[in-house]
Amino acid sequence: MKNALFSWISGIVLLSFPLSVYAFDNGPTWFGFNYTLNTSGARTIGMGGAAVASVNDASATLSNPAALVRLSKTEFRLDSNFRHLDEINRPGADNLGTGESIRMGLRVDETNQIDPALMALATPLGNGRTVIGLFYHEFLPYDRFVTVTDPISAGLAETHSVMFDLDEFGFSVAHSLFDGQLAIGLSASMVTPNMLISAKQDRTPQPGSFDGVEFTSYGSNSEQEPVWRFGLLYLPCKTMAFGVNYTLTQDPQYTMTTVNSPATVDSAQQNGCTGDANIGALPDGTLTGNWICQSSLLMPESLSVGFAYTPNEVWNFAIETIYIDYRRVTKEFVAPYAYPGGDVRVIQRNSDFQAKDVVEVHLGLEYHTMFNQHPLALRAGYYFDPAHDIEYRGPDSTSQVIYPGGEDVQHLTAGAGMLFKQSLQVDMAFDAADDNSYRVAISLAYRY
Repeated sequence: MKNALFSWISGIVLLSFPLSVYAFDNGPTWFGFNYTLNTSGARTIGMGGAAVASVNDASATLSNPAALVRLSKTEFRLDSNFRHLDEINRPGADNLGTGESIRMGLRVDETNQIDPALMALATPLGNGRTVIGLFYHEFLPYDRFVTVTDPISAGLAETHSVMFDLDEFGFSVAHSLFDGQLAIGLSASMVTPNMLISAKQDRTPQPGSFDGVEFTSYGSNSEQEPVWRFGLLYLPCKTMAFGVNYTLTQDPQYTMTTVNSPATVDSAQQNGCTGDANIGALPDGTLTGNWICQSSLLMPESLSVGFAYTPNEVWNFAIETIYIDYRRVTKEFVAPYAYPGGDVRVIQRNSDFQAKDVVEVHLGLEYHTMFNQHPLALRAGYYFDPAHDIEYRGPDSTSQVIYPGGEDVQHLTAGAGMLFKQSLQVDMAFDAADDNSYRVAISLAYRY
């Protein structure tokens, strides 16, 4: 009966599971770049993301694979988050006569959607000292519509339609040593990007009109890139735990094709883009062909260190710090065109775009009620998410609007979980940020 129920649940989930997304270059398509690699599960989110030392379920495949040794039964789980983002609207400015470029307006509409999501199956082997797992993870979804407006004519200058998903399939293994005091773990996965992205431009922006000439399109290469997560869990006694997780990433490649126009030709050559067979100009001076630019999805590496204290069966306290290496994401940056011209012609350089490393701090608290029939857990947490978006430091005013470097964000979280018939765990969590965004997480875990 249990196997039949497990198969039925698995089939429904596999048929209904959504896809997700993410990528980056210097255009407004990627405005607001940020995401997370290792946070999943309503219990983790309810505890402020402090998981590396406290996680006790199959979501450990992401947060700390060594913690899989805490599983005494086979577990199948599904984690899913509903995310809400406020619409972004930044008006343009006419800087003609000032010696600066025109600052175009920026408006971003993003659909409410699921992010990130995890489906995992983990089971102990033999005497339980070794646990293996399989997982499917999807990163922060991008499904958005971006418009750029011309402040001189008040017409629509560009539209960007962005849809892509970044899927991760992986395998995890954990093994306990020294009578269970130390555990080591490894998660290895392959990441595949899929894109459906295009940007269109109005050659003579006027209110109420848009001729929609495509000037940029994106496509993903077929190659897959690995992601490695190395975990440690040290249990010096029954009440304390120390956890470490190091995530080593690669950058899946993608291509960007941009039209051969006066706004792109100089910076495209300068930043290593190559022209196709038709690159050049007609006798009347009309430019032909496209520039092909090779770039990569920017996946920062991270190191998480955490401590959990469980003085009794009722309370659980957790703290975690995460160091994230964002500087490396600009090393292969592609800046193939300038925005938007104006009084001076601005040629963007890769060195104009900067990112800095950050340290996040996560705090979590969990309280277990003593109900025998349906045990209930209540959770609360806090974390500080420092500014880590790409920042443009060049002279182009529109790019300064598109990439201001982000802002610090404070998060408060709360959640609850209940166990039914000792086999089905249901958890929910709410994460509210001071930038008016929020997400609701739900997790289902079936153990047998």
